[in-house]
Amino acid sequence: MKHLVKGLLLLAVALVLCQAPQDLAQAKVKVKKVTVKSNYGTSVHVAVGKKVKLTTTVKVSPNKSANKKVTYKSSNKKIATVSSSGYVKGVKTGKCKVTVTSKKNKKKKAKITVYVVKKVTSVSITKPKNSLYVGNSVTLNATVKPASGSYKKVTWSSSNKSVATVSSAGVVKGIKAGDVTIKATSVEGSKKSASLKMTVLSTNSVSIASVEVLSENVVRVGLDKAKTLTENQFTLEGKKYSYGNYSRKFAIAQLRNYDNRTYDITLSPEYTVEKDSYVRVTIADLPGNGVKSMESQAVFVRTSNPKEEKWLGLVGDKWEKTVNLSDYGCGNISYQVTGSIPGISCKIRNNSLIFSGELTTVTVGTDITIKGTDELGSTFTQIIHVYVGNASTIVAKAEDMTVVTGTEWEGKEFVSAVGGSGKYSFSAISMPNGIKMNSEDGTLSGKVSGIGEYRVWVTVSDEENAERTFQTYAVIKVVDQKKVTGSVVDTKGQPVADAVVTCVNIKDGSEYTAKTDAAGAYILYVGEGSYDITAAFAEKTDTVYNIAVGSGGRQISFRLETD
Repeated sequence: MKHLVKGLLLLAVALVLCQAPQDLAQAKVKVKKVTVKSNYGTSVHVAVGKKVKLTTTVKVSPNKSANKKVTYKSSNKKIATVSSSGYVKGVKTGKCKVTVTSKKNKKKKAKITVYVVKKVTSVSITKPKNSLYVGNSVTLNATVKPASGSYKKVTWSSSNKSVATVSSAGVVKGIKAGDVTIKATSVEGSKKSASLKMTVLSTNSVSIASVEVLSENVVRVGLDKAKTLTENQFTLEGKKYSYGNYSRKFAIAQLRNYDNRTYDITLSPEYTVEKDSYVRVTIADLPGNGVKSMESQAVFVRTSNPKEEKWLGLVGDKWEKTVNLSDYGCGNISYQVTGSIPGISCKIRNNSLIFSGELTTVTVGTDITIKGTDELGSTFTQIIHVYVGNASTIVAKAEDMTVVTGTEWEGKEFVSAVGGSGKYSFSAISMPNGIKMNSEDGTLSGKVSGIGEYRVWVTVSDEENAERTFQTYAVIKVVDQKKVTGSVVDTKGQPVADAVVTCVNIKDGSEYTAKTDAAGAYILYVGEGSYDITAAFAEKTDTVYNIAVGSGGRQISFRLETD
């Protein structure tokens, strides 16, 4: 019996000695903290049907992978599920939570909020430009669709961080000269992305920033830095179709250098650029790794809305009036017409609207609104005010105008009237300072002063029947004068006297003219704005297009071809 008890005791001691190291190791594992986040933040946004991987961190001692194992649990599996490896899958739109629990210590856990959203269908990058200089930065923006219900956050990446880096906010910084691709990727599991190729320019680079075909014979080239260039450094080529080859090389007649950054190239007379064709400008020896070649389509589109018109007529008059707004759009124009004129039909003929017929009804201030839409989806609107009188009804119109302060008028036409007896007297109120209206014919005379916008009310009375009157108004805008000066010479450098220089305001159509003196010099006073300016003598012309005239005025010289 004693031997049996002694044996059992020895066995028990052996078992205890065997088990102690394992229990001791188990007792030393200490879980300090469990944290969880998504690959982009402290919450999860996952699209329906897509997966996003959770990043889980377990601070534990000893720091061994076996001690870092966790379990995952979703608070609502109808919203989102989660796999044993931490992949969250969206089931339907909504919100729930995922709990992560340490296997070593179930008291140590962490939670993360899950938002299940609509799947991203596309990502695009909007940019101010796709190049920047070494040391400079530019901010890109990502547009995520659909606009409603999707998560808009993206991650940014650079294909070559030695050329350019990009921050989490889309700020790209140039590091060294070269090409790089910046990528924006959705983060809710759809993996939709957009890429933008960018060029980082060396600090000495000069690039072509813009090419614009101003007319059938003038091309404007803009540089991003000032650089003095000569005519023979430019190469101009043309093609008719976008898919064609540049088989035509244009000869250059004249190069205008405005500020060493903006150049206007006038083609030789034997060349013209067709509407909707393409022009490519190359300046091969520009320094650095900037843009040395750029193309532009000759759309010849006016950027302002068409000017309002006023149509005046008598019952019984036969009209055939044409409205063509193709100068305001590209390609074929479709029209939508609101309003009608009694007796007048409206038909579309190619890019024109034809209003034709015989006026049948007195009309006072009927408006016709014409909305044009071009092939690119751009829209533009013209409004036409229609006035129709008869033997017993007077109607009249007065023309809106812009005039420079200091302008002198003598018999300036302003008001037109029809109807009644045909004999009228005219009066006006709210006229600009220094201007008077002739009561017999409605013309204006005097010297304009007083900068501002004047709504001039005009009353037209029938001299044979005082009860027949009509009141209308027009806006006279008086602007401060800016001086445009220069000279006109021929190709031999000789002055051209009596050449007519005309400035036409691009926005409102106001026109100013002057003649050159014996030395070929001219002075024009215009309002601040952008102008097309033409010098003409006999059949010879030279034009500069879309030239800004600011507070300091402008100096523009012209050269007319010699026979």
